[in-house]
Amino acid sequence: MSEQTDQACVACGKPLRPGARFCTACGTPVDAAVVVVEAQRPGAAAPATQPVATRRRRAAEPVAAPLGAAFDGVRTAGVGQRLLAFLVDTVCVSAAGLVVLALTRSVVLAGLAAVEVIVGIVVWEARNGRTFGNTLLGLRSARQETPYAPGLARSVPRAFVLAAGHLVAGLGQWLVVGSVSFDKGGRGQGWHDHVGRSVVVDVRGPRAPLAAPSAGAGAGASAGAPAPVAVPIGAAAAGAGATTSTPTAPARATAVATAALAVPAAAAPAAVAAPTAYVVTLDTGQAMTVSGPGLVGRAPQVVPGERCDHVIAIHDPERSLSRTHARFGLDRAGFWVADAGSGNGTVVVLPSGQSVRADPEQRVVVPSGSTVRIGDRTFTVRAVAPR
Repeated sequence: MSEQTDQACVACGKPLRPGARFCTACGTPVDAAVVVVEAQRPGAAAPATQPVATRRRRAAEPVAAPLGAAFDGVRTAGVGQRLLAFLVDTVCVSAAGLVVLALTRSVVLAGLAAVEVIVGIVVWEARNGRTFGNTLLGLRSARQETPYAPGLARSVPRAFVLAAGHLVAGLGQWLVVGSVSFDKGGRGQGWHDHVGRSVVVDVRGPRAPLAAPSAGAGAGASAGAPAPVAVPIGAAAAGAGATTSTPTAPARATAVATAALAVPAAAAPAAVAAPTAYVVTLDTGQAMTVSGPGLVGRAPQVVPGERCDHVIAIHDPERSLSRTHARFGLDRAGFWVADAGSGNGTVVVLPSGQSVRADPEQRVVVPSGSTVRIGDRTFTVRAVAPR
């Protein structure tokens, strides 16, 4: 007797098997982008005496990230990191003033030089989220609701609060930065961060697990099982020559899934016609229609003999992008992206908030409404309905 869940086919209403890719009754695909896999440690047994209501509630509870899903599980910087980064910035400003003082013997010119460096740091942080200390420690300043640079409208008031701290015995600025430890909201914001509606995140540190889909949290969920993990469907699963690929180790709830899961060709339903075009929108607001294969990066180079209908060159003064960072295209499964061996990687953030890392030259399906993160830049993908 086959195991079933309380999930039903949207076309015929028949119950679906756990992890089903398509309805066995009518052949309607369940989800062309991800498969929900139950992650459980080997040998872990669920307690049989646990109340059913408790089991359901715990299975449905996602692991919350400290920031929104758009931040891809990145954590906010701790008070120690913040203080150290501010110390580095202070040393840089002081060094500039001392150099000018030594060369000119003018306190006024030395002060002006220090102020100019401070203004430059504020503008730099507003545009890119970086300062000297942030860059050294792998921190970035961002808007509190989206992973983008704060902008001058937020950075200037934030800088004024920090500057006001200098008026308190010349030490108040350290209290302002250290006020991160007083934040009870779990977002690691200091007093100046609240005024500037910003956060400082650790882009090099470990990432928090994101909220996993709760589709399997109903009556069919096993007792005590961890939240399901979204795993990408490899590009080979969309073609006729797909082979079966089974993970060799149990799946784990991580911020970025790296394993690809293929589906046997014999079990795949008839191909569903994908939209003929997609709209790619850069984080600058620029949008373009994509109807074939292409390249994206800082200065993409087309390989002779390679079909390339679109070349998207993104201005990236911080050089977080590789020259040819990623490839993209369309097939029967829809829009796909593949990392081209970039230095900072390519990650697909699904509409559910789950993230999938694209391994070099491995296609990852990008569902409509998803965001693709390449280096420090992003673009969104939306399907265009066929006419």
